Parts: sequence; C-alpha cells; structure tokens
Amino acid sequence: MNVNPKLPQQHDFKFLPSTTRSSHYLHGPYQSSHPRPSSTVYPLNPSGSASPTTATPLTDAPSKPTLDRCTLLQDRECDLVFYQTHFREQFHYNYVAATSAQGPIVVSIATGDPKGVIRILVRTTQRLFGISPLSILGQICPAIPLQSLTSCTDPRLAPELERMEERQIIRCYKFGVYQLLPGQTLEHQGLANAYDFLEFLQWLGEPIKLNGWKGYRAGLDTVGDTTGETSVFTHWNAYQIMFHCAPYLPFNPSDTQQVERRRFIGNDIVVIVFKESDDEEQFDLDSVGSRQNHIICIVRPIPSATNSGAVAYRVAIAVKNGIRNFAPLDFPVVLQRDDASRDLLLLKLISGERAAYRAKAFATQLLRTRESLLRDVIESCS
Repeated sequence: MNVNPKLPQQHDFKFLPSTTRSSHYLHGPYQSSHPRPSSTVYPLNPSGSASPTTATPLTDAPSKPTLDRCTLLQDRECDLVFYQTHFREQFHYNYVAATSAQGPIVVSIATGDPKGVIRILVRTTQRLFGISPLSILGQICPAIPLQSLTSCTDPRLAPELERMEERQIIRCYKFGVYQLLPGQTLEHQGLANAYDFLEFLQWLGEPIKLNGWKGYRAGLDTVGDTTGETSVFTHWNAYQIMFHCAPYLPFNPSDTQQVERRRFIGNDIVVIVFKESDDEEQFDLDSVGSRQNHIICIVRPIPSATNSGAVAYRVAIAVKNGIRNFAPLDFPVVLQRDDASRDLLLLKLISGERAAYRAKAFATQLLRTRESLLRDVIESCS
C-alpha cells in the first residue's frame, strides 16, 4: 500500500490558476480543444541540410552537416520519371521560396502512398533530387543512432507495434472522493465521514451495485461485498471511470486513520474533496498523507436561492509540486450543475492524471515498461 501515514513536513501542493468566469459560457457538451502545435517545416537546401523551424523563412535555417551524396538522385531523367510516377497525379504538398541564400527553391512532399511511404523532392537552380528517409531522420533527429538501425521486413512487426501501443493506452480511471463537513479541514476527518452526499455523487456518475458488476471495478470486490455494496461509475468519451467514494467503502469506527478507505483513496492519483459548505474554511493540503495523491480537486456547492440543492460548484485544483498546468487551461472557477460542466470537470481530472504520469513518482516506471515492451517487439521480429 503506497500510503504514507506521516504528514508532510512542508506544503507539497500548489493551486492551479483558473478563470474567474463561470461555465455558463459552455454551449452543449464540452469537447477537448487541445491547441495544435504550430506547423514545423524542415527546410532543405541544395547541399541536403535539413533543420526544423517554426513559421520562419527558409533563409533563416541554420547550417547543418550535409547529407551523404549517395542518397541523392542525380539523374534528371530519373528524377522526372520519379516525379511523374509519385507526384504529378497524386496529392502532395509544395513549399516555395522565391528568394533564399540558395536562390529559388520548391520542396514537394507526397504522403498519399498506399504503403505509407513519404517522398520528398527538392528543386533548386542547381538540380532536382530526392532524399532518403534515413538521411532526413539523421538531420531532424541527430540523437538517433542511424548506424544501429537495420531494415525490418517481418510482416509481424506492424501488428505487434499496434498491440504494444494499444497496451499502453489507459482507458480506465479511478478517482477518490470524500466529504468534509462544516468546520472540518483535514483529510482524516473526511475519510471518517459516513454521510452520503448523494446529490454531488449522482452528478459525477451513476450509482451501481458492486455484486456482479462486469465493468471496470478499480480494485473493488464485485463478488463478496468486502469493499462495500455500492459505488459510483460513469462512461465518458470511451473511458470508464470508477469513483472510490469514502461513504461506500468499509468503515471502522475505532480506526481514526480509516486504513480500509485509505487503501483505495490513498492510492488514487486524483482525489475530489467535497466541502459541504461554501465557507471560508480552507482544506489543509498538508494533511494529505499519501505519496500517490497528486491532484486534489476541492469542490464547494453554491446553493440555490429557492431550494436546498446546489445550482453550481466552486472548484479549485491543487497539484503536487513538479506538475505543470494541464488542459483545459481556461478552466472556470465556477461550474454550473449541468452536463456540459460535468464533461469539463471530467476532462480536467483525466488530463490531470495524465500530467501526473510525468511526475518523478510515475515517469521512471512508465519508461521502464515501455522499454521492456519495445524490446520484446524487436526481439520477436528480428
């Protein structure tokens, strides 16, 4: 169990910035709009050098070592046939520079080959030539040891690589949830609460009976009810999310630390802390004793003026030091109690867990796993 019973000696969390606006601006189900990286162009000159630039003219390309001349197609007639065969009747990209240090340049890139081959032609005042993929790779990614690479024609390689990548896609998530009553500010107080904050939990997901449950169980017992009889679960954008809800987990009145509840919530990367009242009492982040908890989402209900239910939620997200902000960056401080806002919150929490994977506590293990999988694929197809 990756739970540290001792409290941290110093504050290990920081709050993420959020916009002051409400999620009223959302129209319809929220969809992730991760900003696309700016286009990267790899300019090529007659000597064959290639260097990455971002929205900069070809004339600004820094000098790089030249490509091996044996990789160039020098015969102009062959070049013409090459262009007619692979470019003229197929969709391709063209990049031009009317003036540059090498004079006018036209770069043609064809990516529509049914076999996935990418072909590049560079036209200058001196010659027209094609460039091999490994030569380009050596210029773009000089850290790759080209001398170590060998061609692999084993037909099993493609499906094996696909299976390897599939195994590393995480589609199931588990988030801890507990409640703080008015006046409570510490983690162990929330873990000891047995009150059912059903309105909020039903906004997050759907209550399920664990006995006989066939979906993602997140370590919960679905046979003998040893970890409770009920939980909260939801499907969201092809992901399965199970909420480890403290009130539904085993409770021991003589255990102030509630080890059985910590066994689950203490091992969740993301934890939601639901403060029953929208008061000035601040949750003490120093009371979080688990090394696994990296994202703390503090939610406060904003009550309706006409009834006892919440019409919105005030949200603040704290992350352990070393975790950068994550999408959506324009996360509002107030979420309306509607489906669009719920989608936005789930997106933020999943993005938060993925950002935490790059933290020191997880990154090394994930890198070792990928290294092992990749080596197994190579050895099986060599």
